Amino acid sequence: MTTWEYASVITANDAESQRAGVSVKLPGGQLERQAGDTSSVLNRLGSEGWELVSYHSSGAGSWGFEQFWLKRPTS
Repeated sequence: MTTWEYASVITANDAESQRAGVSVKLPGGQLERQAGDTSSVLNRLGSEGWELVSYHSSGAGSWGFEQFWLKRPTS
């Protein structure tokens, strides 16, 4: 039986300040801000064996929020 570990990637965008942030939470770790944009962070995680399993996006007014959930088999 395969067991999985899960991670999440969170992006928050503020249209007024034009600032965006990408943070990653890996199993057993803290939420950590990442360098680069959402695509580069997701591609890096993909190269480490993570697979995208779910995505949620919302926004109101001048801000937006996205969350990605990823999984990979535990060794």
